[in-house]
Amino acid sequence: MFDQSYKAKIRLYFPGQLSSKNVVKLENKQVHYLKNVMRKKIDDSIYVFNDVNGEFLAKISKIYKNSIEIDLIKKTREVEIENDLWVLFAPVKKSPTEYIVQKATELGVSKIIPVITERSITKKLNLKRMQDIAIESSEQCERLTIPEVCPLQKLTEIIECWDNKRIIFYGDETIRQNNDIKPDFHDLSLKSLGAILVGPEGGFSTSEISFLRKKKFIKIIDLGPRILRSDTAVITNLCLWHFLNGDMKNYS
Repeated sequence: MFDQSYKAKIRLYFPGQLSSKNVVKLENKQVHYLKNVMRKKIDDSIYVFNDVNGEFLAKISKIYKNSIEIDLIKKTREVEIENDLWVLFAPVKKSPTEYIVQKATELGVSKIIPVITERSITKKLNLKRMQDIAIESSEQCERLTIPEVCPLQKLTEIIECWDNKRIIFYGDETIRQNNDIKPDFHDLSLKSLGAILVGPEGGFSTSEISFLRKKKFIKIIDLGPRILRSDTAVITNLCLWHFLNGDMKNYS
């Protein structure tokens, strides 16, 4: 039964130093959000956090036209070690791309790397917008960390410079046409760090598939008989990784 008394936390990311009993000044979008969206007033409580100092309960002490001062009351959470999981994906249309960044953040990804492939349609990306979405998603899902969102890069250039200790897993729908290639989950359950790769609409080209299969640190996995949209594939891959090696491992 839903608890009618429950109220979602208002959590704001603050990159500066946080410590108990200190005063913090909020500016820009956060001021608009607190004053005009949430209608917060003096003495109202919020939470602030970052990946260095943790999370703090705070109280609004002063409200100005362009800034708000808050008093940090007490620390409520310490920073914890998280999964070191990256996602590489070929951006699609605006809304699905933003959805991928949002859901990847919610699912604990530590780095988001948009890549250009041979069949990529979207070859420009508003990096600031993507970073803002990652921050907002971390605030909403109660993460203490903000995933790094990287600039758009060519897939082949990233792979050629890759640290082969970090295994990459990607779903290749063509393996169902080739009985000589089997999905490989072995390394997935043995690594504390990893990455998943999702291609563009239409999938990877033949030359890209050949290129990826030659890399020993890239493992093929099978996501089933259906062709998934890019945003669906990202979520499916991340859930699979968490089930075998991450937050959901105890349930496997």
